[in-house]
Amino acid sequence: MTKTKTPIGAKLSAVLVLFLAMGMFVVFFTADYICTPLEKEKRVMIHPGASTRRIAEELEENNVVASSLVFRVIVRLQGLENSLRTGFYSFSPEEDIFSVIEKINRGDVLKYRVTVPEGLTMEQTAQILAEKSGDFSAEEFLEVAEQNEFMYEYLPEHDDVDYRLQGYLFPATYEFPVGSQPRVIIRQMLVRFDQEITPELLERAEELGYEIHQLITIASLIEREAKIDEERSLISSVIHNRLDIDMRLQIDATVQYALPEWKARLLFVDLEYDSPYNTYLYPGLPPGPICNSGRASIRAAFYPEETEYLFYIANPDGSHSFSRTFEEHRLFRIR
Repeated sequence: MTKTKTPIGAKLSAVLVLFLAMGMFVVFFTADYICTPLEKEKRVMIHPGASTRRIAEELEENNVVASSLVFRVIVRLQGLENSLRTGFYSFSPEEDIFSVIEKINRGDVLKYRVTVPEGLTMEQTAQILAEKSGDFSAEEFLEVAEQNEFMYEYLPEHDDVDYRLQGYLFPATYEFPVGSQPRVIIRQMLVRFDQEITPELLERAEELGYEIHQLITIASLIEREAKIDEERSLISSVIHNRLDIDMRLQIDATVQYALPEWKARLLFVDLEYDSPYNTYLYPGLPPGPICNSGRASIRAAFYPEETEYLFYIANPDGSHSFSRTFEEHRLFRIR
């Protein structure tokens, strides 16, 4: 029987592969290459579009890994070259190269929590988010909010309102990755708002004969006027009842919003301030929401209490007294 000769090139390749495998085996299990050379926690930004080589070099430059080559080889052997996620990471001295790779593969980025309260205007919301982030200004946030298109059919046109997204950035507690830019934050807040507008509420809007934008505007008026949860649906009933008979809303919160500077106590002259948001001067609803409303006010806008109330007046304790006629209302005012 004739033996088939193995080509010399194939033999050399096999030998090289063997030596490479043996060499990498030694490297992998050498403590100097496995352990993180950090002495204290280190934060590193892995930028979008960075290649595995660039990520490895960035980590080596910041002493997160001892060898960028070893990092790349391990990533390749694990088949993770296309799975490394961008973001701002924190690495500790206790982590080895394998845990570093796993962290980046999971996308376990640094995050921060921020609470956006109910009842804030767009400008106030932008200020809170900018201060907490530290990566952009309130002005930059507002610019992104106005200049970018966000595809939700109930959002108003730009020219109709002060801020197109006012009323639609849902107030809640959020976790954002460190370094998140305004567009990412806005999208997450809009998604959260959209989750609140359930099929039930869409159906309810049709029953009432209102557009979503109109009901969210009503919700913002309730948010700014109500101090007690139980009164939200009653205040909503007054708004709906007045709208039903084409009676001006005359809501102080709309005047406070319209004025160049917020005033805790309005004067009669303030009620004459010319603005489409001033419901003392202009009939119907203002062009859009005057703040971002929470769930309770949104629900109250869609489900007003069935009453005959047309008036309410604030009491010293924050509650309100409701009445059906101006005569009853006047008695509450002089008490």
